Order: sequence, then structure tokens, then C-alpha cells
Amino acid sequence: MKRRQVIGLILLLTGILVILWPTWTTYQKQTATADLKQQWKKSLRTVDAKETPAPVATAGSSLLTIPSLDFEQVILEGASIKILDRSIGHLEKTGAPGKGNYALAGHRSFTKGLHFNQLPQLKAGADVIVTTKDHRYTYRMDTSKLVKPTDLSVLEQHVKQPMITLITCDPPETATNRLIKQGVLIKTEILD
Repeated sequence: MKRRQVIGLILLLTGILVILWPTWTTYQKQTATADLKQQWKKSLRTVDAKETPAPVATAGSSLLTIPSLDFEQVILEGASIKILDRSIGHLEKTGAPGKGNYALAGHRSFTKGLHFNQLPQLKAGADVIVTTKDHRYTYRMDTSKLVKPTDLSVLEQHVKQPMITLITCDPPETATNRLIKQGVLIKTEILD
């Protein structure tokens, strides 16, 4: 092979890799998210609430469902980059499901249904459901706002009624603001 052919082949293969890389990483994230949901659902059958002091699923603390967006993801504890790359994270020192101001953060990816990319479409009046091993909490969304990343007032814990706060970056490219969606608890159900 001539040197030009080798260089051309290398450039062609490099171009193919550059084109396929975003597709491959998106596939990996979607697969990891699906595996996490499967592990969470499986762990519900294997963790006995009577024998566990704090009964939570082993692959995440709970499941976040937003029916109007056809969205469902496992909620992990913490909001580190490692956690948010995998799923939605519960911010430390904020409430628990059904108690206080339960704050969740998520990346705003460009892949439909992955993390909080559809959060801007969540309308006031929509229901958001958090399912733990033994309870289902339904929140009704009522406010939406943009704040600076330094504005922590949205995490206020002295609330009159239990609430949920969903947080993501806005706009996704520069993340100069935080998009906040908040709702209040309207129903608590005990699961069998």
C-alpha cells in the first residue's frame, strides 16, 4: 500500500469513529439507565421491609415517574457527577419522599427520555410520582422558574406542605441557569 492510501484509510476510520462516538455513548447511557431500573424493580422483590431498618431498594432509593412525559428513572442518593451520569440524584440534606422539600437533580441530556431533558415540557397541574419500596407519593406540579446556580432558596426545608423540587441545567449547552419545577404532595399510598 502506498503511504497516501494508508493515510486515507486512517482518516476514513477516524472519521467513522468520530461519527459513531455520540451514538455509542448514548447507547451506553440508555443501557445503564435501563439496567438500573431493572435492578431496582428486582430488588423490591428481594428486600424484606420487616428485616431492613431503612427499607430501600438496593439499586436506588426510589423510582421517579412523570406520566405526562412518559418518563421513569431510578433515584440515586447524592448528586455527584458520577451519580448524575447514571440517573437522577437526591440532593443531600433535603427532605425525603413525603417529607419536607424533596429535591432531585438531573442532567439535561439531548436524548429523549434520558435524565431531565424533557423537564421544560412539564406543565403546571401534571402529576409526578415517587415510588419507594413501601409507599407511592404523588405530587402535583405548580411552579416553574429559572434561577442562578448560586440561588439555593429553592432548597428551603421549612415548608408548609411536603413538596418536590426538580432541578436541571438551562440551557443545556452552557448551564448558566437552573430550571426549577416544584410541586406539592397531594396523595400518599401504602404499597402491599
